[in-house]
Amino acid sequence: MRAFVAVEVPSGSGEAHRGPAPEHLTLLFLGEVPRERVGPIVEALTPVGAATAPFDATLEGVGAFPTPERARVVWVGVTQGASELTRLANRVHEVLADEGEPTRRPSFAPHLTLFRVRSATDHRRAVELLAGTVPAPAPRRFRVGEFVLKESELSPRGATHRTVATFPLRGPPSEPTPT
Repeated sequence: MRAFVAVEVPSGSGEAHRGPAPEHLTLLFLGEVPRERVGPIVEALTPVGAATAPFDATLEGVGAFPTPERARVVWVGVTQGASELTRLANRVHEVLADEGEPTRRPSFAPHLTLFRVRSATDHRRAVELLAGTVPAPAPRRFRVGEFVLKESELSPRGATHRTVATFPLRGPPSEPTPT
C-alpha cells in the first residue's frame, strides 16, 4: 500500500473535512509498503504517540518549494508548533528508518500544501499569492492531539486517503518556556 504518517488538520470551520483527502501535515511519506509491514509500523509508532504531549499549532504565511521564483508546490507554513511538529517528525523518521522510502526525506519543513503548480493558471495563482496580490489564507490555530498512519489510493479524480491507525498524543506536558 502507498502510505504516509501525518497530522490531520481540522477544516477552517472546526468541522471535520468531508472530502476524500482531509488536509494534513505530512510527517513522513513512506511510499509503497507491503501490507505485512503495517503491524510492525503500528507497533513502532505507538510509543511515539504515548511519549509526545499534545500541543497547539498555527498555520500562517505562504511559501513555495523549491523556491518562490520556481514554485512547484505552494504551501501555508506552521508558526506556533513548528518545533513540536519537527520533533514529532524526527521521532517518526527514527522509528521507521527501515520502512518504505524514508531516504526521500532530505529535511522536514512543517507545511500544509495549498496546491501544486501544474499549469499556467496554477503558476499565475502562485505568483499572485506569493507576491501578496491575493491575500494569504487567514491564520488557523488547532490542537494536535494525535497523528495517523494513512493509506493513499491514487485515481484520476485525485487521492483518497484512509486512516489505517491513529496514535493519540499522551505524553506529559512540557514545561513552559520562560518569556
